[in-house]
Amino acid sequence: MGLEDNYVDIIRKAEKGLNKKIYSSDIDEIARELNLNARALKKIKEGKYKPEDFDYGRKYDGLKVVNIRCEFYGGHVNAYLVSDDDDNCFIVDTAQSPERIIKEIKERKLNPRFILLTHGDGDHTYGKEKIEKEFGIGIYSEGNLNDNQELKFGDRKIKAVKTLGHSRDSLSYSIGRFLFVGDLIFAGSLGMANYSYSKLLESANNVLRFPNDYFIFPGHGPATTVGEEKENNAFIV
Repeated sequence: MGLEDNYVDIIRKAEKGLNKKIYSSDIDEIARELNLNARALKKIKEGKYKPEDFDYGRKYDGLKVVNIRCEFYGGHVNAYLVSDDDDNCFIVDTAQSPERIIKEIKERKLNPRFILLTHGDGDHTYGKEKIEKEFGIGIYSEGNLNDNQELKFGDRKIKAVKTLGHSRDSLSYSIGRFLFVGDLIFAGSLGMANYSYSKLLESANNVLRFPNDYFIFPGHGPATTVGEEKENNAFIV
């Protein structure tokens, strides 16, 4: 899977966030003016950054992730199923594909416990009621979760953390070495700062304080790791 954002996308997001227009074609100058990572920006422009492929076929500390992707404006939007050794699972976002999520759960004979929403954009929430009704499960989001609140999942806990920036209602979820960040962080880039650019940067840097070997599952584009984004994300300086 290719990156969600290309070089031009990144420049436009930074310009919008800072309310500044850059006319230079020199990457080093652009990076200075927009407070971007010049080395990472060059790699992305040259097509030299691709995070290591995540192995969706294996379990990590007893947890397995299924990625459900749906085409969205020339790219893809992601939803995830996360299951444990007892075949319990939870759902992260809907990728506007409730039928596919329901089909995957039934084919894999999983026992869904709840739906987690990273934010309220339609491509992440459409069809949530259909999944809720099909399995008789609850939905958690910023509307009914507090910052740093923990949810029980089997003998594990999922922590919900407010990660404002892309939207006012953005949440990220952590369980084991897995981080589900919605439209906060993309491989090599960040989401659009529809709420606050400064909060977006702050939230991204907070997430990247996790250990380098933690996996990041974004709302769009390929999975990545904390370590890879520290080195290769154009917004991390």
